[in-house]
Amino acid sequence: MFPLTFALDFAGDRPAPDADRGEKKNYAQRLSNNLAQVVADALRPRYPSITPDAHGIGQEAQVDVAKGRKRLDVKALDPTLGLILCVSVKTYSFQDYSPTSGRLGRWTKNIVRNDHELRGEAMVLHQRQPYSVLVAVMFEPWSTCEDGDPAKSSDIGKSSFAHHVTTLSKRSGRGKRPVVGMPGRAWVDLGAEDTRYDLFEKVFIGLYEPDGPYRGEVRFFDVDDAPPRNGRPSDRTTLSFEEFVEVVHSEVERRNRFAPSWSEIDDDE
Repeated sequence: MFPLTFALDFAGDRPAPDADRGEKKNYAQRLSNNLAQVVADALRPRYPSITPDAHGIGQEAQVDVAKGRKRLDVKALDPTLGLILCVSVKTYSFQDYSPTSGRLGRWTKNIVRNDHELRGEAMVLHQRQPYSVLVAVMFEPWSTCEDGDPAKSSDIGKSSFAHHVTTLSKRSGRGKRPVVGMPGRAWVDLGAEDTRYDLFEKVFIGLYEPDGPYRGEVRFFDVDDAPPRNGRPSDRTTLSFEEFVEVVHSEVERRNRFAPSWSEIDDDE
């Protein structure tokens, strides 16, 4: 069984792209809830109190924010530190469809709305709890990588996946500022002092197989990386589910690693 098989099975049959809007919305909500369960279960060994819990209790649990309460997909709380980790789960499950023309389009219609939603989540959470680590994941089928036209130099020539990466990349990177002109990756670590409350610490796109013998297989692409203009990113440039979990955990450790260190006492003293 692949990592997302459980979530896809319990979400039920996926409606066709031209299905009723309400039917597609209900499916997307079921899938999102089940994906949150899968992510929480994978992180549970490191965060025993993470929600939703092992029985599914705590779906979209709430935390205090600057103005009222905010529902979260996956959250880990520390009794002293408060919110230490939140994983926001988004899905893009259906190819764009025009009821007027009856034609199927690309996978780009809602991505700007998704970016605005993430911006709002980051703002309300980081303003109240700046030390929390926020990670966003957009789950979408591999088909989003395959709808571009390499022969076209215009913007529509790139795949929907490439468009998603370039759109969501501006929502990632809180706590880091890249150093221009340095070889490789170099940045200044601002940590929780970063005043860009509208950013997530990390944003990923989870590319998965919705059907066939590999149904539920998933690879995670970091939107801080440059995507291929057309086609699928390679395994070398993506993370397995286990590697994704490790990266999320390392972000929490990095944010909370600043503890006092002491020198050894000299024997002569």
